[in-house]
Amino acid sequence: MNSTARHDFKIIGENSTGGGYFNNARVIGNGIVKGDMDCVNFKSVGDSKVNGNLKAANLRVVGSISITGTSKSDTAVITGNLDASGDVQSHKIVLRGGITTGGNVKGDDVKLKGYVTIKKNCETEIFRADGQLTIEGLLNADEVTIRTYGRSRVAEIGGNKITIRKGSKSSVTQMVKFLFMPSNFDNGTLQADSIEGDEIRLAGTKAKVVRGKNIIINDGCELDLVEYKENLRIQGRSTIKEKRKIL
Repeated sequence: MNSTARHDFKIIGENSTGGGYFNNARVIGNGIVKGDMDCVNFKSVGDSKVNGNLKAANLRVVGSISITGTSKSDTAVITGNLDASGDVQSHKIVLRGGITTGGNVKGDDVKLKGYVTIKKNCETEIFRADGQLTIEGLLNADEVTIRTYGRSRVAEIGGNKITIRKGSKSSVTQMVKFLFMPSNFDNGTLQADSIEGDEIRLAGTKAKVVRGKNIIINDGCELDLVEYKENLRIQGRSTIKEKRKIL
């Protein structure tokens, strides 16, 4: 991005502006951008709405942001809520609060804490999530680490190293400080149609098929079929209908 060819804008209070190309864009209060916005830095404290697509090298939000199109950034740090009708793409995403997207999530390093709703697929190198997840498509990452609070569902999970476990109550206590959680938030379970990877460690998981090289099953799992290439270790109270070693 060539920041010298762009200008800055700032919204304080309740106001709106048209879309365009910007250097530093700031919203303090309730701001509406009417049209596509392409900027170097976008910072919002309060409630922001972009009626179009958002592109920013650095995206920082404290509060909430609503995007009617797609969101594309190098780094996105959200403390609050991100709601996008289209895809969300960023090399690094750090979110504490909630994310809802009608499209895909793509990135290199995705760290989410809170509520996650992804209508399509999530593809990244590293995926770390603490919270309540709904991913209606495929979650594909080299490294997947999920701590579940409440009832979560991911249609398919694929990766190299996959770890799913229930969140601790102490972690929930910390999260409640900035989120209003439902009463069942600490009853963590994750449901999936299929989980496939090399190194898999599961707890509190319900799945139709689990397939991997080395698999460890801890407490609270209900699995229809487990297929493993090298090792299967069961070290908790779980139900497995069928176990099968494959070549």
